[in-house]
Amino acid sequence: MPRPDLELIGVGYRKIPIMAIGKDVYCDSRLIISTLESLYPNNALSPSTPADIGIRKLFESWTIDGGIFANTVKMMPYWQEASFLSNEAFIDDRQKLMGRRFTAQGMQAGRPEGAQHLQQAFDLLETTFLADGRHWILNTQEPSLADIDAVWPFKWLMSDPKMNDSLPAEHFNAKKYPKVFAWVKRFVTELDKKKETLPKPNALGGKTMGKRTLDATTAPEIPFDDDNSHGFKRGEDVEISPSDYGQTGKTAGTLVGLTVHEVVIRNSKGIHVHFPRWNFAISRAASKSRI
Repeated sequence: MPRPDLELIGVGYRKIPIMAIGKDVYCDSRLIISTLESLYPNNALSPSTPADIGIRKLFESWTIDGGIFANTVKMMPYWQEASFLSNEAFIDDRQKLMGRRFTAQGMQAGRPEGAQHLQQAFDLLETTFLADGRHWILNTQEPSLADIDAVWPFKWLMSDPKMNDSLPAEHFNAKKYPKVFAWVKRFVTELDKKKETLPKPNALGGKTMGKRTLDATTAPEIPFDDDNSHGFKRGEDVEISPSDYGQTGKTAGTLVGLTVHEVVIRNSKGIHVHFPRWNFAISRAASKSRI
C-alpha cells in the first residue's frame, strides 16, 4: 500500500522493512542485514568461515532470486474469508506495484506450479543440508544468518496463522519432510525464546519517526567508485527503483555514494538513502536511461 510515513522523509521506495540510522535510510532486507553485520562484527549469528559465508550468501539469493518467495506467494490461501482478495484497495495497489492483478482464478491456476517448485525446495533441504540430522544449516549450536536467510519463506508458509492450509497436506507433511518440518518448528521456538529476552521496542508514529530522522545527522563519509562500469559521477541527479518488481516506487536524489554493492543518494529532504546494487536500477534523471 502507499506509504505516507516514507513520503514524509522523501523515500519513494515501497517495500518494507527499511532501517534508519541517524539520517541514513537503508532499503532492502539484505542491505539492512549486511549493514548491521558491519556495525556489529563477530556476532554469534554471522558465519565464521569463507565457505559458510558463501553458503549463507547463496541462501540469501535462493529464497528471493531463486523463486522460493514467488512460489510461496502462489500458495496463499485466497479462499479464506479474511483473504487479501477481499481487500479491493489492496488488490488495486498490488496491481500497480507488480503489474498484474490477483484473482481467485489466477491464484488457483498458479497453485500446482507453486506446489511443484516448493516440493523441489523441500527436497533440497531434506536431502542435503539437513540430511545428517543437524539442527541448523551450518551445524551450529544456535541458528545463524544462513538459517534466517533460508527459513523465512518456509516459516511464513508453515507458521503464519493467515497461511493455514496454504500447503496441500498430501504433498507437504512431517512424515514426508520430517527434517524440514522439525527445522522450521525449531526456528520458531528459538525466535520466540529470543523475543522474551529482549527489551520491548518503542513504537513510534510516522510523524515522530520522520522528525527524528530529519533532525538527525548523516554518516560522515560515503565511498564513491569513480572508475565504475557505467561512468556515473558524484553529484548526478538519478532515480533508483527495484528492477524485479515494484518499479513504480522510485526514489530520486543526488548520487553521493557508489560501490559495486551499494548506491547512496541524497534526497530532497537531505537524507542519505542507501540501496543495494543487486536487483536495483539507477536511471539518470536527464535521459531516464535504465542502467
